[in-house]
Amino acid sequence: MPRAVDVSPSRRLDMALRNICTGATAASFKNRKSIQDCLADEILRASRGEMESAAVAKKDELERIAMSAR
Repeated sequence: MPRAVDVSPSRRLDMALRNICTGATAASFKNRKSIQDCLADEILRASRGEMESAAVAKKDELERIAMSAR
């Protein structure tokens, strides 16, 4: 069972917003979709917890790395 890494709530929010923005930017790069559409898609995927979301994938990756460091 994965345990959350102890970080402050504001840092956790900052990291989530950064990962969402990074994922939206990467999705719109060399793509016909606008950044607004990619951002909306990324927010919806992240809210559903889908692995296609860059923010969710990055969070899971960080938790896996933290688990292996224990």
